[in-house]
Amino acid sequence: MDIKPLGRRVLVQEVEEEEEEEEEVTEGGIVLPDSAKSEDNYIKAEVLAVGTNDKIEVEAGDEVILSSYSGTGIEVDGDELTILKNNDILAKIE
Repeated sequence: MDIKPLGRRVLVQEVEEEEEEEEEVTEGGIVLPDSAKSEDNYIKAEVLAVGTNDKIEVEAGDEVILSSYSGTGIEVDGDELTILKNNDILAKIE
């Protein structure tokens, strides 16, 4: 399925960074999942499609940084994607 964001919206997919971390276990023996250990308040993502507004400053293929809780998550063909407003993008990685 093809998705084309409208207006000043952007479709992105989170880029998984490979980190070799050991499993963290608390003193009580509880294994902490990665989501509980994450201290990052941002997400690195790849732009898949841009909206119809010509003032959007990114294009498909760009890597960007966005706030970890921005946008609306959707699932398309088994992939987790996010649609967000252009101004929710914090930076473009060059």
